[in-house]
Amino acid sequence: MSHPIRAGLGDRNVGRYPVWLVVSLVWLLGFFAWFQTFGFPNNPALQRSMVWGGIPFELLDLVDPPLEPGAAPWSWWNLLQRGPYLLAAILIWGSAWGLGSLALRWMKLPLRGAEQLFFACSSGLSLLSLVTLLLGLAGGLSQGPFGALLLISIAIAVVVHRRFSVTTVAAASEALARKRETGAAGVCWTCRIVVLLLIPFVFVQLLGAMTPQTDFDVVEYHLGGPKEWFLQGSISRLPHNIYTNFPFLTEMLILDGMVVCGDWRWGALAGQAVLAGFAPLTALGLYAAGRRWFSSQAGSIAALVYLTSPWTYRISIIAYAEGGLACYLFAALFAGLRVGEEWAASGNDRKSVPRGLLLLCGALAGSAMACKYTGLTSVVIPLSLLMLWIFLSRPGIPSSQGGRHFPQVVLALMLFGAGVAVTVGPWLLKNAVATGNPVYPLAYRVFGGKDRDEELDQKWRQGHAAKTYTSWSERLSDLPVKLSDVMANNDWHSPLMFGLAPLSIWWLRRRRDRAPIDAADPRQGSDIVIVLWLYVAWQFATWWLLTHHIDRFYVPMFSVVALLAGIGITWPFLAGEHAKKGAWSFVWPLVSTGVVVASILYNVQIMLYVGGFNAGRRDLRGAELIAIAPRIQWLNEMYESGQLPAKTKVLCVGEAALFHARFPYVYNTVFDRSVFEEICKAPGDTNGSLRPIEEIRSEFHRRGITHIDVNWAEIQRYRAPGSYGYSEFIQPELFAELQKQGLLGPNLFKTGRAEEENSAQVFAVLPE
Repeated sequence: MSHPIRAGLGDRNVGRYPVWLVVSLVWLLGFFAWFQTFGFPNNPALQRSMVWGGIPFELLDLVDPPLEPGAAPWSWWNLLQRGPYLLAAILIWGSAWGLGSLALRWMKLPLRGAEQLFFACSSGLSLLSLVTLLLGLAGGLSQGPFGALLLISIAIAVVVHRRFSVTTVAAASEALARKRETGAAGVCWTCRIVVLLLIPFVFVQLLGAMTPQTDFDVVEYHLGGPKEWFLQGSISRLPHNIYTNFPFLTEMLILDGMVVCGDWRWGALAGQAVLAGFAPLTALGLYAAGRRWFSSQAGSIAALVYLTSPWTYRISIIAYAEGGLACYLFAALFAGLRVGEEWAASGNDRKSVPRGLLLLCGALAGSAMACKYTGLTSVVIPLSLLMLWIFLSRPGIPSSQGGRHFPQVVLALMLFGAGVAVTVGPWLLKNAVATGNPVYPLAYRVFGGKDRDEELDQKWRQGHAAKTYTSWSERLSDLPVKLSDVMANNDWHSPLMFGLAPLSIWWLRRRRDRAPIDAADPRQGSDIVIVLWLYVAWQFATWWLLTHHIDRFYVPMFSVVALLAGIGITWPFLAGEHAKKGAWSFVWPLVSTGVVVASILYNVQIMLYVGGFNAGRRDLRGAELIAIAPRIQWLNEMYESGQLPAKTKVLCVGEAALFHARFPYVYNTVFDRSVFEEICKAPGDTNGSLRPIEEIRSEFHRRGITHIDVNWAEIQRYRAPGSYGYSEFIQPELFAELQKQGLLGPNLFKTGRAEEENSAQVFAVLPE
């Protein structure tokens, strides 16, 4: 007697309704309802009922926003202000495409269409960031030569493309394309509808990207580092900003925008627009992967799920590194799966190893690590394991002959490793030369590092350590909490991600039933779904076990979850379930479409409420005033109006978010040695005693420091329980003593607003 569930799946009917329909509807509607039970951890005053209640009315504000007293005016004409920065971004993207296209042609890869464009742009952006790094290290960040280099790379790629326009495609790829016969018209219409739906999302994301930034991390080092390098005309170690020792793939693209525009202040908008392009580029890759192994419907809906997610919107309009990391996390996996596909279809000799794809896979994995060090654990290591699995488990070869594969395995790992070394190696080498530590400031106890000591390293590790548990039982009890956080309990989640992705598990039954419509191998679609889920599980596990549980650190995995969502919602069509006659055949399309539409409307509301600062159609200078902290703007105005001396240099204490500062300044981050303390504290003293006043005055004058800006609000934030901590040497009483001894003048920061005046002070350093 057969198992009832298995029989139901095989017969596709239990009573009137198929089991897959009942289970899928229960999961989808149940998850959607469960999703709505959570609040907004980062914005507790907001409730989901408020979001739904505003949908009929507030969506109209996208077209005709209300006037806000004192706010920057809105106008369609203001879009013209973004024109030069958009053109600069297009130039940078064109150059990236050119470099990537030339690289793919050199590797002789069997790619075409959307796949070719996706891999050309993703690899090209990585190569362009390396070109920027090398030019910067050589002191070659000049607008004219750099712009010419970008144009030349585009011209060469176009000429080569036109000269070798005859496409050579592998026989397997042609066979796959010929099999796409069922539902061709439906696929076409789905793609067209999705493209039309996504145009406004991409447009709004682009406007948000070309917005003056407000996020602390972005203003402190994602933009602050490139600004300093642009101003000095070269890339060198910044000992006062520890974060600028990270691999900076995405930040190099911001620097490109500054160099092309010849201005750090507004050129950053061009670079931010370049970074925003990672979202539609990832969506293109999702479409290409879905179409290759499942259907155009699956790929296009995966792109829809990804681009309509509030998290995608947020990491696009805020210049984080996660947008680039999400792209390369998926791109490396896509290339790795292509390696497996080519290897499975090849012969059993060394020449059959897909060298080009292995190099590409390694280069994209290295690019993920070049975005953030975490790319090592989230991409490089799992892709290395995937390559081992592919080359050690080749179908049709008895395990007793496994030794015959040893040369191929070694060659594959060498090619993969070479690709990784090309894209992340220069960053590690730069750090090794400058600091003696290739992964500075990490692994201090292994490599050491310039300007570091045990105290500073302990502070760093304490601020970035993984969450500690007293026992494994406590850790396991926290697992359901963290799973719900990743799936639903967050301000910027989309119900579509994990509402649809688990439905892709239905595809596994095709391992024994029949081949996927678009796959040459009967097990290929199932194997890919398994690999995708294992990859997602790895991402969650490394976030849960190895990080301090910041929410945006798990966001890059959503690029893979989106593909699973596209597979999940289209599974009945891929499996032929839609061909079954009966009234129920309309239930799944109707309900799933309704959930998708409702979720997209909800996502739009989240973008409006808490997505982040988007200047939209505001005047850019008015938007900049909104973004700049009042004290920084006050110093800008004082300096530019001549009320501060022309040779002003401000020592900022407790303040490191200084991208918007237009006056000369000196600073340090909370994890670097305090410049103020180095100048004022008596050497070797452990009691916080001052050096003689005249020595302090002399050192200030030697360094050209004329004013001191103290951000007490930021210092208090650092000293709060659970935060990073801040030097106890720096206290209000210390500055009162320096005033008393005639080193500092009275507080200059007077705005008439008590809240601002109580949070910061600005002092002049008095002459003798």
